[in-house]
Amino acid sequence: MTVKRIYQAGCHCGSVRFRFRSEEITKGCRCNCSICVRKGIVTSAAYLPPDDLDQIEGMSSLILYQFADKDVNHYFCRTCGICPFVTVAAVAPAYGGTAKPGYYRINLGCVEGLDVYALEIVIIDGRSL
Repeated sequence: MTVKRIYQAGCHCGSVRFRFRSEEITKGCRCNCSICVRKGIVTSAAYLPPDDLDQIEGMSSLILYQFADKDVNHYFCRTCGICPFVTVAAVAPAYGGTAKPGYYRINLGCVEGLDVYALEIVIIDGRSL
């Protein structure tokens, strides 16, 4: 049985705060799509089901941005501009991966006490999706 840890996270200004449960975070992802390259963030390697997040405070401080096929909801804090997480909006019928609508990817730079520079980084070819 996999043991999940509880992590605390939030945006830079503290308007958005949340907790989530995950296996120990030892790696992260970088995506090469046009928005992720510009954001420059490292996201969680695994998609997290909505049940693994709780106590999201400050949802009213977030603004939603979607582009292209609108398969991903990119949330940004209205005050500091940080994207604490993204959610899956939709998946293509032929998609065979682990993402499901409503699942999250966390901006690991927002996780308290986590050194994103010490993580193994996997590159996602989002440009080709």
